[in-house]
Amino acid sequence: MKVYFRTIKDLPVEEYYGPGQLTCAGCGPSIAVRWLLKAAGSDIIVVNATGCIEVTTTSYPYTAWSVPYLHVAFENSAAAASGVESALKVLRRKGILDTKAKVMVIAGDGGTYDIGLQSLSGMLERGHGVLYVLYDNEAYMNTGIQRSGGTPHFAWTTTSPVGSKLRGVRFRGRRI
Repeated sequence: MKVYFRTIKDLPVEEYYGPGQLTCAGCGPSIAVRWLLKAAGSDIIVVNATGCIEVTTTSYPYTAWSVPYLHVAFENSAAAASGVESALKVLRRKGILDTKAKVMVIAGDGGTYDIGLQSLSGMLERGHGVLYVLYDNEAYMNTGIQRSGGTPHFAWTTTSPVGSKLRGVRFRGRRI
């Protein structure tokens, strides 16, 4: 049975993401992750590529995650999620695991559009049952607002051309 939420008030009261995170006040991706986890429930395994959400939610020895969580490098979140999803299938088939856990990737635009595209395309081609969530903040925010494949046409980033002395990187960007 699928459960649909019509408003924020319909989300469960259980929290799977909470204290222990160091995001900026009012951080949009952090609020989105909280709501995603409420909608997903406790039977979810999160695979998270390096990025703002990972950096701010996993400051050793603390964590904001109350569900199984796997931090991976920028480029391989989809590949790691594919492996987790395949392992769950095998363990269920062998009767070793009795859970209906699903797999969700949370990755930024750099880890998706740029260096993560090859593992994402492989995951899609093989047909893995993984929910892939892209939080597109239009730049590599945790490395100083560098341009990414998700940066809009003519948007300013720290690697944008700014003049004859500080040339930056010439790039047209995507059209919106």
